[in-house]
Amino acid sequence: MLVIGLTGGIASGKSTVSRMFEEAEVPIICLDALAREVVKPGAPALEEIRKEFGDAVLDSDGGLDRTAMARVVFENPDKRKKLEAIIHPRVEQEKDRISSELERSGHDLLVLDVPLLYEVGWDRSCDVVVVVYVPRIVQEQRLRQRDGLTEKDARLRLQAQIPIDEKRERADFVIDNSGDLKETRAQFEAVLAQLRVMAARSKKRETGW
Repeated sequence: MLVIGLTGGIASGKSTVSRMFEEAEVPIICLDALAREVVKPGAPALEEIRKEFGDAVLDSDGGLDRTAMARVVFENPDKRKKLEAIIHPRVEQEKDRISSELERSGHDLLVLDVPLLYEVGWDRSCDVVVVVYVPRIVQEQRLRQRDGLTEKDARLRLQAQIPIDEKRERADFVIDNSGDLKETRAQFEAVLAQLRVMAARSKKRETGW
């Protein structure tokens, strides 16, 4: 099974490309969704977070207040690393379990949808990486418009990630999402065709067929 890391920068349009993979019936593991699962009320990870960061990062129902948590970690890299040390091992364990099930089911392709793929080193778990790209200035504009952020808050969030141009340089495939949806889809289809060829070749090497 060919494991594809799908990433980009915040507000680059990664979710748009992820939906295209879904429409093409390629299984996707969204690590953001897994991260939300492991911090549900009652989960051991949430209790660790409460002990580390205090009740101020919990909402009125005792769940994780993601907005409050974001304010803490985006302004303090050390605290962000502490949060990641709590969440990421549990996410990776669940990701590995699902991946194994999909491979046993005979799937040739698997997408790992990971916003911070390079930042946390999960690119090492992938055979290839697809980066959804837009220029930094477009990122900031879209982020401020989408989330209603100030210029300062938008830049703090961008600074918490590896620069989008560096991700583009490290990628095996790049989908430029600066244009319209039709242009993005055309690039996606071309990339997907290449990924299917790679998966077929990999399977042939493994089976001898």
